[in-house]
Amino acid sequence: MSIETYASSRLIISIDALRENYRQLTGAVDNYQCKVAGIVKANAYGLGIEDILPVLESENCPFYFVATPDEGLKVRHYTQKPVAVLNGLFHGAESLYVQHNLTPVLNSPDDLERWRNMGLVQNNRLPAILHFDTGMNRLGFKEKNHPENLDGITPTAIISHFACADEKDHPMTKAQFSAFMAIAEKYIHYGSILSLSNSSGLFRDNRYHFNMVRPGMALYGLNPTPETANPMNPVVSLEAKVLQVQEVNAGETVGYAASFTAPKNTKTATISIGYADGFLRSGSNKATLYWQGHPCPVLGRISMDLVSVDLGHISGPHPVPGDWLEVIGPHQSVDTLASKAGTIGYEILTSLGSRCERRVIDRHKEQEKKIKIV
Repeated sequence: MSIETYASSRLIISIDALRENYRQLTGAVDNYQCKVAGIVKANAYGLGIEDILPVLESENCPFYFVATPDEGLKVRHYTQKPVAVLNGLFHGAESLYVQHNLTPVLNSPDDLERWRNMGLVQNNRLPAILHFDTGMNRLGFKEKNHPENLDGITPTAIISHFACADEKDHPMTKAQFSAFMAIAEKYIHYGSILSLSNSSGLFRDNRYHFNMVRPGMALYGLNPTPETANPMNPVVSLEAKVLQVQEVNAGETVGYAASFTAPKNTKTATISIGYADGFLRSGSNKATLYWQGHPCPVLGRISMDLVSVDLGHISGPHPVPGDWLEVIGPHQSVDTLASKAGTIGYEILTSLGSRCERRVIDRHKEQEKKIKIV
């Protein structure tokens, strides 16, 4: 029996769209010497390191960023390019960074001192990225503890991170740019790469590009400029299977906590998808699925494995058990679904596919890989 028979939802990943997005991002930087790094943390935003890294490698992506050293080890299987760990130098893992050539992003005097000591042990100046806090108040050196003594390390990059670049003309973006310019002036004599822009920053102002940009969400098809049409290509689509179609009478309720009461007789479909699949519970009574372009509003609570949708307004043929409804696709982007669930596309992407069939389609190579996640 084929794998499709068992799968109740399927996530389709377009390698062609991912490849085109990376090319578009490299074309958007004003300076031909500007590097476009690959942000592949959180298992490449949930899409799978094993499928995403080879594509970026084929596009000559020069630099990768992850969040943790464990993620760095996975990426190292696919590339010899620089791999930087954004969350810093993990205590007790210093020798692992050296052994696997992982570059720590130093965020504090403690990170710096421990990496310098590791360099003394290795009798070598070790590469590091210096991260400066320009207003996020999350990670990074603050102005009061900017490092003065960098003996024993080789700063390969000076970075900071925009907090509000996704909001057009937000004053904090310009303030962070000004703060980063002052930092760059202080440390540029080390000859380091300068990097400030995330996906949204890349599209806001060419001055923000410096000589490396770090787009993440745009690479995977999310909209970096929410006030405009999305300039990126959609990388994922998601479908879920109809299990049952039934009549619900006026006054009857649907789902846990009886949070929806039918105002009139209607027809509903029970769909095999729930919050265990990344279809977030916060979309209860708000989210929408689509049947042949017709919106099918979610009725009641989204449960772990199931969701009910309204079919009563559809005048044409209704779906039957075994049919598939669109969760993400031509009629609903990741960003739109996220908005209905009161969240952001990042959370949707990184939550998807925990037990669905996963199809990775690469028309460039005329191949399709199917993976059943269990």
